[in-house]
Amino acid sequence: MLNLDMKTASSDFSRTSTERRSSLDRRLPPAFPPQFSGQRRRRSKGRRRTDAAGYVDIYDRWTWIMALSVMGLSFLDALLTVYQIQRGSVREANPIMDLAIQWGGIYTFFSLKAAMTAFPLAIIILHKEWVLARHMARLCLCFYVIILMYHLYLVSGLSGLTTSLSSYL
Repeated sequence: MLNLDMKTASSDFSRTSTERRSSLDRRLPPAFPPQFSGQRRRRSKGRRRTDAAGYVDIYDRWTWIMALSVMGLSFLDALLTVYQIQRGSVREANPIMDLAIQWGGIYTFFSLKAAMTAFPLAIIILHKEWVLARHMARLCLCFYVIILMYHLYLVSGLSGLTTSLSSYL
């Protein structure tokens, strides 16, 4: 008959099987600090085309380049905004940031600007496997490039030249 006793079954199995592993553990120990980027992804969105996109905790090089570019352009935007405000040529268009400059000063403005850029960017990067998030990251980068070009236009003095030329026409 069938033996249903677990102790007997496990002891019978241990006697009949041989241990094939060597004494060395071939698994790599966990690294500290943990790596958040690498060449290989730890999880994919799935084996089938119909599988939904999943979350991946390892970000590729282009994701880091996109995130750091947006943060760098945001920092340049803040620097050029403060420069132009101190020159008296412009006023901050965002009412929240305008209040931050008036009440808290430059350091509060920079901190709030960094937080208002980093937090949404982190959400976008977290959802990097979603098509909408990839488009939003590119859109953020394009908007900051346009804003930076506008700042450079204002700083260069060409804006004063065009207004003086239009007054003659």
